[in-house]
Amino acid sequence: MDERAYFKELRRREKELLERIEKMRKTMNETVELNTLGFMSELLEEAKKELSMVQEKLSSMGMRED
Repeated sequence: MDERAYFKELRRREKELLERIEKMRKTMNETVELNTLGFMSELLEEAKKELSMVQEKLSSMGMRED
């Protein structure tokens, strides 16, 4: 995979993660069960960590989308 294709894949993954995080936040706001909130909180933290790693890779590449 060349650098441009890798960059596009990272951008796609970033978009997916942002959408997933927003969906989880909405779900958590509507949930009242504590065990479900605890599980969702763990999933949210994992998604945030992955998003952070993707964004770090993107910033280190220093490329812009065309």
